[in-house]
Amino acid sequence: MQKPMISDQDRSQLKRTFRKDLKAQVQIRLFTQKPSVITIPGRECPHCPQTQQLLEELAALTPKIDLETVDFYNDPQVAQDQGVTRIPAIVISADGSSRVKFYGAPMGYGMAAMVADIKTISRSVSPLSMDTRKKLRKLTQKVHIQVFVTPASADCPGLACLAHALAIENPLVAADVVEIQEFPMLARNYGVRSVPVTVINEHIRLSGPLSEPQLLEKVLEAGVRPEPVTADGTTG
Repeated sequence: MQKPMISDQDRSQLKRTFRKDLKAQVQIRLFTQKPSVITIPGRECPHCPQTQQLLEELAALTPKIDLETVDFYNDPQVAQDQGVTRIPAIVISADGSSRVKFYGAPMGYGMAAMVADIKTISRSVSPLSMDTRKKLRKLTQKVHIQVFVTPASADCPGLACLAHALAIENPLVAADVVEIQEFPMLARNYGVRSVPVTVINEHIRLSGPLSEPQLLEKVLEAGVRPEPVTADGTTG
């Protein structure tokens, strides 16, 4: 019998939290790899089984969470439709959208971020300030945020939730939280040596914790198309 990944104490606390804070249903879609006796080179996913076990234990704590498991290799169209590029991947929504993603098992501080996201999505109450929500309406083009994290960093969950809150608030924003210990090659590609690191639309790279106004500024920089300049030098 498998040893539970969520302790009895945490399970009791999460049950109380979910009972008190969850309102609407939340959909969690896990993209994973089904167990096989044959290992295909390049398709190894050592963290997929523990990610699935963790999510199954989490979903068992409340009827408000609907957990669906998708085989990344057997259902490639579903993965493509959801913009999932690697596994394990977790997509959280209330409406089937795919703008809020975790890549990797949400262990340690990652679990705190996931629980906060579940509460936000279920309650449909944004943690963002009114000023941020207003300014986000200025977006005219898509913004992709990647936040690189580790389970042991206390600086990561707040930034992860902030990026996800922006994605929940505006359909032009998508936010991925990436656990670098599970995806070291991806971390190397972006030069990530410490966490958190935030990458926006591939070309804006920010190290360390960010406040809501700081992240918003860079999101607007990436997602607001400059107004064209007319012949007389004015914009419009």
